[in-house]
Amino acid sequence: MTPEAGEAPLTFGQLSVWRVMADWPPERWPETYLSTAVPVPPGCSVETVAAACRWLCERHESLRTHFAATSAGPVQIVRPGPGRVEIQVVEKPGATAAEAEAAARVPAAECFSRATEFARRFTVVTSEGQPVYVVVVVDHIVADGYGLRRLHRELAALLGDADAEGRRLLDEDPPQPRDLALTQRSPSGRVRHEAALARWQRLLDTLPPHLFPVPDQAGQTPGRIEAVLRSSGARRALGTACRRLGVSPHGILLALTALATAAVTHSPHVVLTLQSSNRFTAPWNGVVSSMNQYVPLPLTIGGSGAFATFAKDVQAAALTAYRFGSYDLDTVADLVRTERGITLGFDHFFNFMAHDVAQDSPADSGPPPGPGHIEATYPNRHIGPRLDVKIRGGPDMPVVVRADPRLIPQPRLHALLGWYDEELRRLADAADAGLDAVRSRCAAAADGSRTR
Repeated sequence: MTPEAGEAPLTFGQLSVWRVMADWPPERWPETYLSTAVPVPPGCSVETVAAACRWLCERHESLRTHFAATSAGPVQIVRPGPGRVEIQVVEKPGATAAEAEAAARVPAAECFSRATEFARRFTVVTSEGQPVYVVVVVDHIVADGYGLRRLHRELAALLGDADAEGRRLLDEDPPQPRDLALTQRSPSGRVRHEAALARWQRLLDTLPPHLFPVPDQAGQTPGRIEAVLRSSGARRALGTACRRLGVSPHGILLALTALATAAVTHSPHVVLTLQSSNRFTAPWNGVVSSMNQYVPLPLTIGGSGAFATFAKDVQAAALTAYRFGSYDLDTVADLVRTERGITLGFDHFFNFMAHDVAQDSPADSGPPPGPGHIEATYPNRHIGPRLDVKIRGGPDMPVVVRADPRLIPQPRLHALLGWYDEELRRLADAADAGLDAVRSRCAAAADGSRTR
């Protein structure tokens, strides 16, 4: 193990965050920050919360790391455990968790200086002076979604929550990003990296330049719209469709998103961008850091036959792609620059986070819920991918789509989300699961000939 403090190269995940955001205006960086509100039990003082936050920083190096540019490239500089942690206090009587989180993000709208301050903030939200939530806000280079969930559960356990998973995590000796960075550059790590580079080379050799990759500037024109479908009926239908078709929830929604991407781009050939968690092996599956990296998934939407066959093929292709999701972005960017003469960009994102929908869950009983609710929402980011689909967990399984209105305007975006809702129900009912019919209904929604 590495000593308590020291310097190391960035992990591949940290490097990806560093490079992807390098050309963004600094005022846009806070759009990517992650946050979570942890309930504070009655009777806990601000000092008690501060002590728990300090212990959390002792356990996880990413919470006490500076990230700096050097002549040899960006590095992570881990500092010794802090003697104290600065805590901001915000009074918001009667706040819900969402309101507390929103209040804490106001001061977090100021960009972190990664080289001179730790890229995290702790805010205690009080009601009549009594702490009710502690909100953790982190730069994406510090933690991804899993990392933030681990911090949430550990902090809750430190404050006295009886959650068994939080207690189990506290009993672990957590892996650290510096150790991962060194492992990635070890002989065994280089073998895996060469395999990932070989896949990139195959994609460049076989895909036409107009299709892959997109130039980075393609996503730099500001202007995005967003809408969300919330549908307990679609969530229930997804579980049923999984059992009927023998395809995972991720696979079904990825297949539907491939059809949607083909419809809005008017091309049977699409390259989706998946986000690989790269949390497939111990001990790195438990590290608090940014592990996510972009993985290209080329697909051709053609032929006919059953939608189930198409979805299984898409699922298999995605699983193969995820295997090559950990790579040095600088090396890949150099390869693309040499082969294509452009700066590497990514587009057409798909991110599945509804892991609470299980393929083998028991069938629901009772009458099916009514149609889902679709509403326009305000996007946190106004640059980036021109189509970004996120499937979130929860009882109404939000399907969030952020898009460039030049690609699909707001009315058609709402119609497309209505198609997701209705198509999942059709797949669950076994009514007309032919690929041609599914694709035709998608195209009708995307081109405006079918509205909701």
